[in-house]
Amino acid sequence: MRSRSPEADRIAAVVERLAALIGAGVAPGQAWRYLAEVDTHPQLAAVVARLDAGSDVPAAIARSAPPPRQPPGSRHPSGRGRERAAGESWQVLAAAWSVASAAGAPLARCLDEIAATLRGLAQAERDTAAALASPMATTRLLMVLPIISVAGASLLGLDTLQVLVGSPAGLVCLAGGILLTVLGSLWSRHLVRRAAPADRAPGLLLDLTAVAVAGGGSLPAARALATSTIERLAPAALTHESGQLDVLTEVLALAERSGAPPAQLLRSEALRLRREAVALTHRRTAELGVWLMLPLGTCVLPAFLLLAVAPLLLAALPPALL
Repeated sequence: MRSRSPEADRIAAVVERLAALIGAGVAPGQAWRYLAEVDTHPQLAAVVARLDAGSDVPAAIARSAPPPRQPPGSRHPSGRGRERAAGESWQVLAAAWSVASAAGAPLARCLDEIAATLRGLAQAERDTAAALASPMATTRLLMVLPIISVAGASLLGLDTLQVLVGSPAGLVCLAGGILLTVLGSLWSRHLVRRAAPADRAPGLLLDLTAVAVAGGGSLPAARALATSTIERLAPAALTHESGQLDVLTEVLALAERSGAPPAQLLRSEALRLRREAVALTHRRTAELGVWLMLPLGTCVLPAFLLLAVAPLLLAALPPALL
């Protein structure tokens, strides 16, 4: 059952256990060792190995994160994309731990807040996966539809495959059908990638700034610490174009002018950013159902005609005309 949960949920469970151990007075490094003895998650053993080699906790977490297997700009929600998201979740934990340690914030309390952040990211991941499930299934169907048509004709006793490979006209249909199928598949995948969220950790910068503020530092220092730590330990988790920097500037200015507690403002804005990111993904997914009609009508259906219908017509012609 655990394997079905987003990696951010699994890390959140780890962080909650760490918070309980550290809150009970266990040293941070020893808390990781105790947890690795009872939890079989491979990243825990990797973190402990780096701690034993002399690394501090944030560096051990960051260096033990699974390396991304896709370019930073990729948003494809495939298996590799999920592996990359798992690595980024561990990098988020490394950055948050580093900020809490550097700011002098109470580590146990900050770990509870980090766990809540990771739970929010996991919920956003679940909502995104649910929204993209139908378009992804449509994309896979579009990719195999022409192949299914050829196989179905063969099962019905219509030797369309022999017509396709046994005559110049059939070879032209075969090449055109394959080309259109590949083009339709690439086009559909591109549309699905556009619908996927660009920012995998919406609100992270605001959450970590709130953690830094909890340590008692000034607002400019908290902002600088959060920004530099994310860029150092979790660069792929922050998309500057997502507007987080602008929102952070607005919230800090509001806190300074009003005297309101900045940490609460930052956390509420981070939650709003996550909700907006999920809503944007749902809107793009709804639009995706319409946009997928383009590769269907211009590539997949013509490929179906070339691979399934055209061979039947060619088979009815005299061999001299083929």
